[in-house]
Amino acid sequence: MTANSEDKLLIGRLADLAGVKSDTIRFYERSGLLPKPERKASGYRVYDAAALKLVRFIRKAQTLGFSLDEIRRILSLRGGGKKTCDRVLAIAEATLEETERRLAELQMFRDDLKRSVASWKKPKRQACAAEFCALIESASPAQNGRRPSMLG
Repeated sequence: MTANSEDKLLIGRLADLAGVKSDTIRFYERSGLLPKPERKASGYRVYDAAALKLVRFIRKAQTLGFSLDEIRRILSLRGGGKKTCDRVLAIAEATLEETERRLAELQMFRDDLKRSVASWKKPKRQACAAEFCALIESASPAQNGRRPSMLG
């Protein structure tokens, strides 16, 4: 289900449509990622379709590996002209480089995991859990969710 430009959404509905929790919406507001919404006389927050689009963008960017600081910086560059385009190009190049590195590391992990799964399927195999833990622990930092900032 979607919201059109005339819809006014309370926080729970916005959260449902965006696939997040209401606390996430409040956090985005406190963090400056989402503008403060209008409020009803009762004090309830009221959002529009633009807020829904923005929350979905933030979630998608997070899924792609961007930190909230990086997302904030990207959002601040919207509509900034030629100088901004040069900065966006630099960010895009760094993002491409980082994405290629992460893909290579994930492919290595996939290959290691594939070999391990084949080994674990052999008869009378034991200690799979310990070996699986060791495989995860030996993964590179990007595979463990830690990576340097793409935006410097």
